[in-house]
Amino acid sequence: MMTKHIIAVIGLLALVATARPAAADSKKLVVVVAKGSPITNISRGDLKHAFSGDAVSAGGKTLVPFNFQPGTPERSGFDDAVLGMSADAVGRFWVDRKVRGQSGAPRALPSPAHIAKVVAKFPGAISYLPADALTADVQPVKVDGVAHTDARYSITNK
Repeated sequence: MMTKHIIAVIGLLALVATARPAAADSKKLVVVVAKGSPITNISRGDLKHAFSGDAVSAGGKTLVPFNFQPGTPERSGFDDAVLGMSADAVGRFWVDRKVRGQSGAPRALPSPAHIAKVVAKFPGAISYLPADALTADVQPVKVDGVAHTDARYSITNK
C-alpha cells in the first residue's frame, strides 16, 4: 500500500516538474518576422527604436512594427521589457510624439493569430508573439544574440 502512495507522489512531482517550464515558456514573448526573412537577430536597441517610431532597417527592409492592443498582458510585458515604460508612460510618450508632429504608434492588432498572419505576409513586418502562439509562417528572431529558447531571454508578458 505504501509503495502505491510513493509511486503516486513521484508521479505528481514529475507532472509538476514538467508543467513549470511550459508555464514559463507560455509567458515568453518571441520577436518574429516572416519565415525566410534574412533577419535572424536584432539588438534590443534597434527593437526599442522600431517600436518607438524611429525608422530602423534590417535585412534590406525598413522594419514595420505591429503591437498587441494596449492593456493586454503581452503589450504590457513587451513595453516594459523592450521600451522600459509602463502602460501609462507609453501612452504619454505617444501623445507627446503626436503633439510634436512625429510619427505615430505602431499599429495594434487584435489577436496573436492576426499578428502571425500579418507578419507572415507583410515585407519588413516585425512583432512578437507568445511562445505558444508561434506558427510555421513566422520565424523567431534572436534579441542581442539570445534565442527565446535560452534561459537568459527576458522578454515576457505580465
